[in-house]
Amino acid sequence: MFLGVDAGGTKTQAALYSASGEQLAEGRYGTGNWESIGVNDALALYERIVTDLCRTAAVPITAIRSVAWGLAGLDWPSDEVRLRPGIEQFMPNTTHTLVNDAFLALRAGSTRPYGVAAIAGTGSTVAAMGVDGRQARTFGLGSDWGDFDGAQQLTRAAFRAAALAHYGIGQSTSLTNALLEWSLYQSIPALAEAFSRGDSISDIATFAPHVMHCADQGDAEAQRILTEAGTVLAQNIIGMAHAVALRSLPFDVVLAGGVATGGAKVFHATIQSLVQAQLPLAHIVVLQRPPVLGAVLLAMDAVGCRTDLTSREW
Repeated sequence: MFLGVDAGGTKTQAALYSASGEQLAEGRYGTGNWESIGVNDALALYERIVTDLCRTAAVPITAIRSVAWGLAGLDWPSDEVRLRPGIEQFMPNTTHTLVNDAFLALRAGSTRPYGVAAIAGTGSTVAAMGVDGRQARTFGLGSDWGDFDGAQQLTRAAFRAAALAHYGIGQSTSLTNALLEWSLYQSIPALAEAFSRGDSISDIATFAPHVMHCADQGDAEAQRILTEAGTVLAQNIIGMAHAVALRSLPFDVVLAGGVATGGAKVFHATIQSLVQAQLPLAHIVVLQRPPVLGAVLLAMDAVGCRTDLTSREW
């Protein structure tokens, strides 16, 4: 049997599969990011997941041949040193694959074990896997370190566009009314005052879908914002593909995360145009399956098992 775990910053999902590709058990939990809950609590959660799913499937833990752990917060070699010994302690005779959770989207969405995944949600990172198993990944630390800042960047850019329009030095934009409707403030000065004085304002990332909607409705400022965001993501896709020697090969670029899957036409068109100009054999796809299935496939890959997966509704 094969276990896949997608331990994210907000939620954790796990799935247990047979060698024939049948789903035997699944589970959902809270955050599994060790950075948020600490190493000890993270390891306790991981052990609980294994116990729960084996109990549901009525099988012993020793029946699990391979596990793939897609872990938010597994960003550096030192992080694996922190986590692997504890995992192997409660499952000592099992093959364990530990990867950053960005690699799950790649395996879930690609027709091949190699390729590139571009995650653009609340934040952003780009991860690539080579034919030889070589890995490369952007730092995922935001624009200061070369990444697209995700949904929050779209909202901050909308703030700027609305402010410049208010000052009379930027062009009029439908983002102004969209911001006011979203925030329930009556004017841009009122919104700016609330923002600067710490009044209650929704998580700014939640405004990102409105930027995409305005762009699809033809707003020039919203389209500019999404073009700039798509350009950064495309450049990182190209860079990571080169880093793992995919330049001359056909491979999938899997787009995942709320911004990437939000359907903004100009965002996707920008990525498509720039990536295919440099990587003509790349095939861009939007992730349609839950990343946890990518973890199951990685667990199977680790021991040379090849099969199709069936899944229930997630």
